[in-house]
Amino acid sequence: MKKLITGLLSLVMVLTLALSSSASVWAAGNVSWKTAMSKTESYMTKKLGNPTYGDEWALLGLARNGAAVTDATYEKYCRNLEKVLAEKDGVLDARKYSEYSKVILTLTGMGKDPQNIGGYNLFEKLADFTMVKKQGVNGPVWALLALDCGRYDIPNVSGIAQITTRELLIENILSQEKKNGGFALTGDVADVDITAMTLTALAPYRARADVGAAIDRALAVLSEKQLADGGFETLKTANAESCVQVIMALTSLGVDPQKDKRFIKNGKSVLDALLTYYATGGGFRHVNKAAVGYEPVVNGLATAQGYYGLTAYSRFLEGKNTFYDMRDGKTVARPIATSISSLKSLKTKQMTVKWKKVSGVRGYELVYAANSKFTGSRTVTASASSVQKTIKGLKKGKTYYVKIRAYKADGESGRLYGAYCSAKKVKVK
Repeated sequence: MKKLITGLLSLVMVLTLALSSSASVWAAGNVSWKTAMSKTESYMTKKLGNPTYGDEWALLGLARNGAAVTDATYEKYCRNLEKVLAEKDGVLDARKYSEYSKVILTLTGMGKDPQNIGGYNLFEKLADFTMVKKQGVNGPVWALLALDCGRYDIPNVSGIAQITTRELLIENILSQEKKNGGFALTGDVADVDITAMTLTALAPYRARADVGAAIDRALAVLSEKQLADGGFETLKTANAESCVQVIMALTSLGVDPQKDKRFIKNGKSVLDALLTYYATGGGFRHVNKAAVGYEPVVNGLATAQGYYGLTAYSRFLEGKNTFYDMRDGKTVARPIATSISSLKSLKTKQMTVKWKKVSGVRGYELVYAANSKFTGSRTVTASASSVQKTIKGLKKGKTYYVKIRAYKADGESGRLYGAYCSAKKVKVK
């Protein structure tokens, strides 16, 4: 993760997820955000065989979207993180305390306890306000997000000159507002990414008069900085990550980025702009046009951020807690995909389907039709203990197509479905 925009962002986060492509793969112009999110999810999960420290943003997005990632994947991350903490004697970074915030957010999203990971309480680092604010506005912004994601308390740690409190964090953030509104790490002009991240952190406090006024000014700045195509740029480079951070800010504030007139330019929203960076098959580019040091190819940070930006938008539309408000607990993971191991017609007008068992599910949904597009399809279900199903009453001599997906009980709408497996066909006797 080495690029110009993350000269700003790298003070906050480091992503080492190895998601890259050797050539540019352009997205179809009419790709939907749901398709982009689904394809990118599949792309990322395939890259996370042995996640460790540095993979936080990808893991957090997957966790908050209830992706079909097994608990074993999250456990691997925790074990690897514990090894890193042990090797470093609990010090992830001696200067960038936002590293602790990043890990806290990820662990909380997974349903893990950042107050005891390998024997370390990560909040003990954030207790040192002097160190937290050394990063400029970034440190307090991410510390506030980390504290609020689970409404955590700062522990009492001896030997610290000034213990961090939420009030200190908010006051410090507000004191760094630029003259004309917005926020930046350096200089007198507001930066899109830093302004958006700051809005995300301040969103829970917008009822306060001082915070609300700063938020209004910052929103006006972002609206003014939006490009003609609906996108955003940092350091004069239009990029995917800037779009994502604005989406995160708007959804945190209850603002629909697809409908609010302040954030629609020439009929284009920031979500429309983000989708132009999507690469067919999964993943996002940092840039769409070659820039200094960057080619329009799939990029690790852009992919992780693009995915969690779409996750934030999805949660917003579904009326769920905002992306960083994790008091709803760990999101139930969607079932992993099964696969058809056998599809045969053993008797007249019948076919028998066998599939790979998926653990932790409530049952299976089988869809079949006499065409590959599944028009006029029919659906049958099978219990969680089943691994085969015989379907009767079919037309003799007809070829049928079958696909299966597993489902769980999600506690809200009844069923949480996994992805359909690849379809198979059989000619019925």
